[in-house]
Amino acid sequence: MDAQDAQRLPNDMETTLLTPRLRRTALLTAIIVFALVSLVLGIPLLFLITFSLMLLWAFAFFFAHWLLHPLRLEVVATPEVVEGQPTTLRLRLVNEGRLPRFLVEARVTLPSGAQTDRPSHLVFGHATRQQPAEATLTVWFRRRGLHPVGTAELWGQDPLGLFIVRRSVKMDAAILVYPRPKPLDLTPRGAEQIPRWEETTAALWLPTPTGAEAWGVRPYQPGDPLRYLHWKITAHRDELFVRQMLPALREGCLLLLDRHPHAHCPLTDEETTLDELVRFAAFLLQRWFRDGYQVHFWVPPDPPLTVTGKDWHALWRSLALLSPEPYMLPEDFAEQGAGVILTTPLSPFLARFEGAAQAGWLVWQLPWRSQEVAIPSRPIGAGEGRV
Repeated sequence: MDAQDAQRLPNDMETTLLTPRLRRTALLTAIIVFALVSLVLGIPLLFLITFSLMLLWAFAFFFAHWLLHPLRLEVVATPEVVEGQPTTLRLRLVNEGRLPRFLVEARVTLPSGAQTDRPSHLVFGHATRQQPAEATLTVWFRRRGLHPVGTAELWGQDPLGLFIVRRSVKMDAAILVYPRPKPLDLTPRGAEQIPRWEETTAALWLPTPTGAEAWGVRPYQPGDPLRYLHWKITAHRDELFVRQMLPALREGCLLLLDRHPHAHCPLTDEETTLDELVRFAAFLLQRWFRDGYQVHFWVPPDPPLTVTGKDWHALWRSLALLSPEPYMLPEDFAEQGAGVILTTPLSPFLARFEGAAQAGWLVWQLPWRSQEVAIPSRPIGAGEGRV
C-alpha cells in the first residue's frame, strides 16, 4: 500500500461490513440504553448487563494495546541486489512477551526508489517467544545505493474487532543495490571500421607505438596528429583520413570516470547522469575482467587503482556507493597512458579531455535521451565548491 492509499484510509481500517467505529458506537449505545432503562425500571438484571458491556468495552480496549506491546519487527537477512532485479525481503515478527500473539499486520514503508508487485501489507500468524512469525515481500529498486528499509507500522485488534491500534517500529537494516551493467558501444563517432577499398582487416589492428590500436578510419579534423594520417585511403578518396585510435586492451586499460558535481545533472526525479555513467563503467569493467584484462580504474580525486577480475565484487560495491565529489584534474593526466574517459557534455574538464584524445584517449560523452533536447541547465551541486 503506498502513501496515497494510506492517506485515504479512515481512522479505523474497515475489516468487515461494519467498521470498528460502528461496532463501538453500537456497543456504547447499548450501554447507555441499558443503563437508562435499568435506572428507570430498577431491574437488577439490566444493571448486570450494563456492567458486563462496560467490562467488555474495557477488555477489548486493553487487549488491543496489549497485543502490540512486546512485538519487534526485523529483517531476517539484509539482501544485496542489482538495479531492477526482484529480491525477496524476509521480515520476522519477534514476540518478546510470554503469551502468543495472533494475526498481527504490518505496513512497511518502502524506501525511495523501491517498488513492489503488491501492497506492502503483511499479515503475520501465530508468533510466540520460541517461534517468531515470518512474512515475505518482493521488492526491486530503480537506483543504486544503500537503501535503508526504514520503518513499519504494526496493526492489531481485539478479538471482537472493536479497536484497532497501531505502533510504528524502526528496522535497522539497509539493502545494498548494485548498479546494473549497461551495454556500451565504444565505436568512435564518424569512424569506419571496414574501409571501402581492398585492405586486409588485420592491418587495422596493428599496435602503434603510443599504446593504442587503430580501430578504423574517419575524416581528418583540425588538431589530429599527422602521424595518424592514413595515406592509402587519403589517396584513394582524395580526402584526408586518419586512423581512429582506441586504447590497447592486451595488457590493461585505464578507465577514468568523471564524477565532478558540475558534470552531472538529474535525468529523472531519482536518477542522475552519474548513475548512467556508473552503469556503463560497470559494463566495461565486467567485460574486460571476463576477457582477462587488467584494468586501471581512476575516479578522481581518488588515486588510480589497478584491479583484476578477483576485485570485481569490491569494485562493484564501490560503484554502488559512488557519489559526486569535486576534484582538480592533474596537468599531466593524459601522460599516464591511454584509456577511456566517461564524462558528460557538462564537464568543466571537457576541453582537456578532448585534448587528451590526441594522446590516444577515447572520450565518451553521455548522450542525452533525445538528440533534439538541449543540455539541462541544472547540474548537481551547482554553486557548491569550485573547479
